[in-house]
Amino acid sequence: MSGHSKWSTIKRKKGAADAKRGQIFSRLSKEITLAAKNGGGDPDMNPKLRTVLLKARAENMPVENTERAIKIRTTQFRPEQCRSRRPCPDRGSPLCRCSLSQGP
Repeated sequence: MSGHSKWSTIKRKKGAADAKRGQIFSRLSKEITLAAKNGGGDPDMNPKLRTVLLKARAENMPVENTERAIKIRTTQFRPEQCRSRRPCPDRGSPLCRCSLSQGP
């Protein structure tokens, strides 16, 4: 009898697959935000964004994640939605708004 149980084997394989998918989704979301920043948030007018979205769909990335990545670099994103735990420059409060939300 190899391994401890069937659930243990499934859990280990699923964890490895989920970590790999997470890395792919993270890389694709970064590419989407950069393409939206450089050429705008409309895939019809931005060919780079269109190709990255096609890559994301090929990797089965959820539509909500792609829409959120586009909204980060367009004006449709509200800065109060994004918080990061890092010290502020004025050292006043331990919680600052993340710099991605106010990008030019």
